[in-house]
Amino acid sequence: MTPIESIYEIKAAVLDLQRYLNYKDSIVPQIARTRYKKFVNRFFRENVHVLESEKRKICLDDVNYFLNLLESTVEYYYS
Repeated sequence: MTPIESIYEIKAAVLDLQRYLNYKDSIVPQIARTRYKKFVNRFFRENVHVLESEKRKICLDDVNYFLNLLESTVEYYYS
């Protein structure tokens, strides 16, 4: 799988998880948050040569920031 394909796969999964992160039930957001963290970690592991590791913490706390970072990383690969 190419880095771009992986990023699109992560993005699709995160967009699907996004609605569960703010779910009113107490268990559902915890499960969604655990899966979200796995996707953030995967993204930073696969793109370690492109990203600063300091951005990982911001991404863990801000889904929209992470989605924007995914897009900008795809743009980087295309340029």
